[in-house]
Amino acid sequence: MSVAEEAISEGMALQQRFSDQKSIVRTVRLVGGAMITILLVAVVLNEIFGAVNVGSGPFSTIGDDLETTGVAAMGLLVVGLLIVAANRLMSIFGGGSGGM
Repeated sequence: MSVAEEAISEGMALQQRFSDQKSIVRTVRLVGGAMITILLVAVVLNEIFGAVNVGSGPFSTIGDDLETTGVAAMGLLVVGLLIVAANRLMSIFGGGSGGM
């Protein structure tokens, strides 16, 4: 094998390794960004529900309903994030659906 062929094959190997690392970095950014977004939404909702205290009246149950529904929705959001992250990581390593 000539020096040029070795250089080309080495360059192709480095390009493939860089491409693999780029995909992992993109996935880490996706998951990290989603986690930060969930945290910010939780902090904002916590502050809103802490500031608004509807103790009595005809619409007092709406605040309670929103709080319980919000907690359930955040739980589903976290589970969905875990599924998306697992699917993406599996596709990087050659498994999963790889549709993303």
